[in-house]
Amino acid sequence: MNRWGLTALAGVLVAIPLTAAACGADDPAGSNTLPPIATTTSSTVLLTTTTVWVPVSYEIQPGDGLGDIAAQFGVDIEKLATLNGITNKDDIEAGEILDIPPPTVPPATVAPATT
Repeated sequence: MNRWGLTALAGVLVAIPLTAAACGADDPAGSNTLPPIATTTSSTVLLTTTTVWVPVSYEIQPGDGLGDIAAQFGVDIEKLATLNGITNKDDIEAGEILDIPPPTVPPATVAPATT
């Protein structure tokens, strides 16, 4: 065999172990891969309710009390008095016009029907 043939044979003999090593081992202990990770995607949707409040005025009727009017419209008596500049809640007169603030009492909820 000539020099060129010996060089080629040496190259092949060196390449075989390098190629085998690059392919990985068949030994399970040599495999250090992690198990697959299950992923999930979640989303949260926040539902909001928009309520439009239309300003309301009320004309005081004979026999009305400020607490009765507040209860009728579902508003806080303090807010009703403040909005209208009333310092003495017992001193209101029939015929006066009151501005009614937005309701402070949460709207009634209806329980779902059961079958």
